[in-house]
Amino acid sequence: MHLPRRTTRPAPDADLDRAARVLLLTLSRGLGGGIERYLTTVEETLRAGGAKLARVDLLEPGEETTPGSRARFVRHALATARRFGPADSVVVGHANLIPVGAAALRLTRARFGPVLFYGTDIWSMRTTDRAILRADPLLHPVTISSYSAGALSTVGLAPILPPGISPDWRATLLGESSRRRPLPPVPTTLSVFRLADWAGKGAAVLVDAVANVRAQLGPVRLVLAGQGPAPGALHELVSAHPDTEVVESPGDAELARLYATADLFVLATRTHTPARGRSASGEGYGIVLLEAQLAGCAVVGPASGGSHDAYQDGVTGQTPVDESAGALTEVLRAMLADRARLARTGRRAAEWAEAATRPDHYARLVFTALTGRPASTAADRPDLPVQPAGAAVRSASLMSSTSSGPSATSSRSASSSRPAPSGRSAP
Repeated sequence: MHLPRRTTRPAPDADLDRAARVLLLTLSRGLGGGIERYLTTVEETLRAGGAKLARVDLLEPGEETTPGSRARFVRHALATARRFGPADSVVVGHANLIPVGAAALRLTRARFGPVLFYGTDIWSMRTTDRAILRADPLLHPVTISSYSAGALSTVGLAPILPPGISPDWRATLLGESSRRRPLPPVPTTLSVFRLADWAGKGAAVLVDAVANVRAQLGPVRLVLAGQGPAPGALHELVSAHPDTEVVESPGDAELARLYATADLFVLATRTHTPARGRSASGEGYGIVLLEAQLAGCAVVGPASGGSHDAYQDGVTGQTPVDESAGALTEVLRAMLADRARLARTGRRAAEWAEAATRPDHYARLVFTALTGRPASTAADRPDLPVQPAGAAVRSASLMSSTSSGPSATSSRSASSSRPAPSGRSAP
């Protein structure tokens, strides 16, 4: 039976004088990755906006997904829901947590339960979880891009809550963009992603495309950066090409400089559905595109996926017509052939990204999508989430969701967690 879905309603006027109360269920803390970073920024934004929040995580460093960890998570999540008491919302941080979220909604008497989706988790959602989402009037999908919102149309109308960038990290990137540097003799192309995901991130296609551009324009430097260590196969690929290098686990300052000193940033994520022996791959958003633009770098986004929301095609960057090396070569050659014009595009990118990532606007989006009520006046100040040092690299691979994350069932469980160790990651 399909029950009528309950829409997000503003809290009664009498409730607006008290802080919003939110229970957040997540897959992990301290393990890195784009989903974890997205949820941490959401958590920090809610807290900065005055919300009272309790967070329960399936995994933390040193743990693995096992029947025992799932059972502990279920017990801890439901016990926390009982202790937390009445809530405005239960935020379900991944589709795998839907059964636990549905139970926690009843224990907290929350008005609604946003379920967050990122990309390939939409196609890999389990049949049982999909059925619960469709049937439960308190659950509703929320996602990160218009692309993934369209993919969710069969289960409900999904509001879009794009990834946020913390004020401190944003200020660092904008500071780098304001520095005027002379053009070095050799142009640099940069890609940032979790290095273990190099195949799904299209590193081989990018290496081939840059090699083709070198044959036409001359030397071009290619830098592949992100949370390491880099697999041996990636080192072998890079060692076979000149002017190509890997930067493992750069800190925030180094990553900001890499963005700012590159002529062009490229994210070449492959898009494919799950198949035997191959997990799903795709870019749900691509926050690294935003980070590169904040640092004043023009971008090239993936041919498919949700990244079109992260830049202005034809204004701050370009998009290949398909995922082939030939299509990527054509875009790179055209952009790198005129470095002065490319630098102007980078300046436009910084201006657009600065306007698109204002913390006060993001706070309003978060509170509206996840609590159904406005943020307190505290969230209208730019003192919103402060990302831990190094967090950029460990999760810059954000929202590409090349896998659906740790599996969690209705008997799933894990410990709550403490703040993650510093370190940023790359999508």
